[in-house]
Amino acid sequence: MEWEANRRLRDQADYSRDLLARLSSMEVENARLSNLVARADTPLADQQLAELEKLRDEVRVLRRKTNDVVTLQAELHRLRTELATVRGALGTNTPPDVPAADIYPRDGWQFTGYDTPEHALESVTWAISEGDEASYMAGLSPELQGEMQSQFSDGDFNDVGPLEMSSATGFRIVDRGGIGADIRTITVYMDGEGTYATLTFQKEGDHWIVVGED
Repeated sequence: MEWEANRRLRDQADYSRDLLARLSSMEVENARLSNLVARADTPLADQQLAELEKLRDEVRVLRRKTNDVVTLQAELHRLRTELATVRGALGTNTPPDVPAADIYPRDGWQFTGYDTPEHALESVTWAISEGDEASYMAGLSPELQGEMQSQFSDGDFNDVGPLEMSSATGFRIVDRGGIGADIRTITVYMDGEGTYATLTFQKEGDHWIVVGED
């Protein structure tokens, strides 16, 4: 989340600078045409008047977009601060008590395939920690694959994956659920991060894949 917030902030900063440059150029042209109207003894031709009104509309739109960018930058800053605060608070939480079989220390993670939701969970988690993009994508639905590829478009998964998992020391399964025989949910607690996540798995043939996360 923090990495994604930083990436979005950089993108919005570049976009904001571009908007401001375009806004400045349009305001200069707007002023030029307005001065022509003020000095002219006769009205501007219809085409010139239409051009002036079009420029004025574009300036208004750009001003609104610039304000939206400023608002988004402030919101991202607030979210980053809130995330740091929450992480600090969660870091002091005691991990939930679960059976030993549901505790997966990081040094024991491995690729276990996708034949059960639990194996798919461990394989996907291991793949992130190792930066193994192929194994990670193989455990996701096509929709999630598209979302993840978009998120990692600014960086190599070999670097980004391990970075995302850098503070995790393991995970533990705290709850299981499901709808029917082919949809299962698993709620996990990430040791070291102090965070919870609920993953939804769906069976495709003999292959379980992640189709959602809460």
